[in-house]
Amino acid sequence: MNIYDTLNPKKRYLNRVWIASISIVCLIILGVVVYFWKFHTPSIHYETITPTQGPIQSSVSASGSLSPTNEVEIGSVISGIVLEVLVEENDRVQKGEVLARINPETINQEIARYKAQLNSAKAQLKASEQTLIDKKWNYDRLLDVYESTGGKAPSQLELQNAKTAYTSAKSDVDIKKASIVEIETSIQSASIDLKNSNIVTPIDGVILTKSVEVGQSVAASFQAPVLFKVAEKLEEMVLKANISEADIGKIQEGQEVHFSVDAYPNKTFTAKVNKVNFGSGDGSSSSSSSSSSSSSSSSSSSEIVSYIARIEVDNKDLLLRPNMSATADIIIAKADNALLVPSSALYFDLNKALQKATPTKSQSIGSFFAPPRPPKQQIQGTSQTKKNATLWVLKNNIPEAVNVEVGISDGQYTQILSGIDAQSIIITAIKAD
Repeated sequence: MNIYDTLNPKKRYLNRVWIASISIVCLIILGVVVYFWKFHTPSIHYETITPTQGPIQSSVSASGSLSPTNEVEIGSVISGIVLEVLVEENDRVQKGEVLARINPETINQEIARYKAQLNSAKAQLKASEQTLIDKKWNYDRLLDVYESTGGKAPSQLELQNAKTAYTSAKSDVDIKKASIVEIETSIQSASIDLKNSNIVTPIDGVILTKSVEVGQSVAASFQAPVLFKVAEKLEEMVLKANISEADIGKIQEGQEVHFSVDAYPNKTFTAKVNKVNFGSGDGSSSSSSSSSSSSSSSSSSSEIVSYIARIEVDNKDLLLRPNMSATADIIIAKADNALLVPSSALYFDLNKALQKATPTKSQSIGSFFAPPRPPKQQIQGTSQTKKNATLWVLKNNIPEAVNVEVGISDGQYTQILSGIDAQSIIITAIKAD
């Protein structure tokens, strides 16, 4: 024992007590930390909602273009120089009205030449018919003499020569008659060409496009050129909407359609589905040139197969114009005063939420709060078929998995047909303290 300890024994005792007290406090703090870390169950707070009631509808989105119910392309079947153009775009025309004229001078010359040939052929026919009369008279006379003389006169050679001459004259008459018919046919054909030199409209309507001017040469040797496009009625339009193969089974005739066009972004037009094509594509002539290439690649995974839904549109105010692009929503199902919950609630999983909120204690917490959960069926965003799903609800402040039957969904909300009522408390999220 040193001199300091001998002189200050009380102070040494106090130091030992102080060290011991600090040690005890540290052990208590450590015990509390271990207890809360190992045995304390965190406080769980639930974010909940209650179902709402209101209208809901499910739709299929599609895009397409507008066109008149009856649009006619008018061309020329003859070649020549355009002599007159009598209409302009937007002009209203009546059936049979002349739209343009092609110079008929060449056709008139052909008709004059054919008529001259016809006159010549008729004159030749008269001469041949007179020759036939003479040959027939000669043959008949020799035949009578031959029969009256018992075959002694004339000789058989003379009689045969007379018969041959008569037969040849008869054939020549038939040839001349056939030649006349041929020339008359040529005149009729040229007369049709003369009639076709006047380009007329086959329907009442409005001139949509004019692609010809006075003095322009029209060549119809291989394909009739399109000179005008006439729409029969702009008061009635057709929207040809492209429906993907995944959605085509949901589209039926009579379904309501809401669509918009870029020209009127704040206006929604209403129509109905008139027809759904069985074949893919619209079958228009514009796509015929690429039909071979598209058919060869139709089985490719990159090829998007679509079908045309024909939608009749009332256009009495003439706001819509041909070839306008439109974006449409086809209503495939709807309900009024439906019991609705957010679609996200159908995908909420309490087990996974607990594991994420309390990763170190998720097993014990999950087994305490989560009863056995029925198997969940995934629902489609725009399905019309009744399907089952799972909602987590609070009953007496205890979470419980409830099997529900779902109906229409618009992506944001889903209709609940059975399993809960309007007073049910639905869990949408949790927070752990």
